[in-house]
Amino acid sequence: MREIRIFGIKYDGDIKKGDNLAKITIDSLKKEGVNVENGDIVTLTHVAVSKAIGCVVSFKQVKPSPLALAIADRIRKPPEEVEIILRESREIIRLVGTRLITRTRSGIICANSGVDVSNVDGGLSMAFHPRNPDKVAEVIRRQFLDEGVKVGVIITDSFDRPFRIGQVNMAIGCSGIAPLKDLRGTRDLYGYVLRFKRIAVVDELAAASELVTGSSSEGIIGSLIKGYEYDFSELGVRSILRPRKRELFL
Repeated sequence: MREIRIFGIKYDGDIKKGDNLAKITIDSLKKEGVNVENGDIVTLTHVAVSKAIGCVVSFKQVKPSPLALAIADRIRKPPEEVEIILRESREIIRLVGTRLITRTRSGIICANSGVDVSNVDGGLSMAFHPRNPDKVAEVIRRQFLDEGVKVGVIITDSFDRPFRIGQVNMAIGCSGIAPLKDLRGTRDLYGYVLRFKRIAVVDELAAASELVTGSSSEGIIGSLIKGYEYDFSELGVRSILRPRKRELFL
């Protein structure tokens, strides 16, 4: 029977700009008796990654625009936070009630441009998505190569879903792992040829990782996944974003 194991990356320190996340991951897991090996997959939360690359801004540094002030009053968020949400977006997709859905600079559609206040510094600052998450994932993967291990890297964040209550972790960037597993043309148990089946591997792994990382006070910055066989790829998450003409709900 195939076995997949997932280990949380527990880090008690405060991640700062310039920190080497590969070294932090390897050292943190080694303390728990777990070694990072060739073929493993590392998932890292976007807040941890954003802090390491400097995608963080304090509320005091932000001067809200008139648009941000107007939207903030409507969605009941600090105007400084709304200003960063707008700066990190290409466009507003929906503004309904207290919900602000945007398309981020990297093309991902999500609530609030992925801007996070939790797990940053106690409410004084905000972390936002890397503007090229796939490129950042590649840089981190090469950090692991410098440490002597070949791994796939996935950067994750939690997203709402159109027809369900509750959030699920998804991939916003990846490197060294094929985002999709294409099963079109293969046959099922009864010989029926599959015509549409493509599994979003990086999203499924991201979702599974949240079972060990949590999203609140756990202090776990990501996960190490062992036992999942994947194909190498440099396509990144950008390759699985639906083009506008095929977006289902807009």
